[in-house]
Amino acid sequence: MRARQKKRQQTRRLTIIITVVIIAISIAVGVYFVSTANQGTALDKSDGVLVSAQDFTSLQKASDQPYGPAATSAMQSEVVNYGGAQFVSNGKPVVVYVGAEFCPYCAVERWALIMALERFGNFTNLHYTTSANDEGDYATFTFVGSSYASNYIAFRGYEEEDRSQNPLQTVPGNYSAVWSTSGNGFPFLDFGNTYLIKASVLPFPDIIGGKNWTAILNDISTSDSVGLQIREGANLITGVICKITQGAPAAVCSASPITTSTSSIAGPTIASLTAGPTPSSPYVVSATTSPPSSKRSG
Repeated sequence: MRARQKKRQQTRRLTIIITVVIIAISIAVGVYFVSTANQGTALDKSDGVLVSAQDFTSLQKASDQPYGPAATSAMQSEVVNYGGAQFVSNGKPVVVYVGAEFCPYCAVERWALIMALERFGNFTNLHYTTSANDEGDYATFTFVGSSYASNYIAFRGYEEEDRSQNPLQTVPGNYSAVWSTSGNGFPFLDFGNTYLIKASVLPFPDIIGGKNWTAILNDISTSDSVGLQIREGANLITGVICKITQGAPAAVCSASPITTSTSSIAGPTIASLTAGPTPSSPYVVSATTSPPSSKRSG
């Protein structure tokens, strides 16, 4: 009798010990994963950091001629002739970008977009960012905190959500109305409200997977398969911009293969475009003006 009682007590103690050990291990594993998640990846350490002078110079050089191959027919098919009342600021057509920092398709498209825009003007205060960790963690840039100056176009870049999909920047009504009719998807490009690109011209963001900014810049400069795809996207965007700038500057818009991209884009000819009303704007982009207000400082 006493032996059975003693055995039951020992069994109970052993069960309690095992339960405590399991709970302790579960807590330790949970703490480990939380701390690992909070630490992020090696790429995440650059999020929000100003782009280095070396990387920015490499990005500018990558934007220069020779431009590389013309956009593929699949890329060209993404351009939609919208033909709305034109977005104009100080006599210049407005290029509107709506994206999100978490978005993997935005991550890869920004490479092509920035290369194209650098052919018409110049960015200042660009910052690094990456798409969300569960969305590829792709090395890219954010337009939050940046400025852009050009003699030919005005640029309005909005990151509507941050890497955690929290609200970041508000898209003004005049631009969001067009974006809404296109499904509110990321990324979205509006070229003077004459042409739209409703999805990424680069449909496979994993082409930049596992690469840092230096590696991607090297891909572009050496024109390997990844670099060529980014160049093709940049050339398509350049061609659309040339449609709304009436072919200016000629040094860009008359270059190969931009003329091919421009002539292949459906829609009104340059001569038929007329300026519509100037929309209200939350800010004017120049080398000296401030970026739009956001919930995160740049």
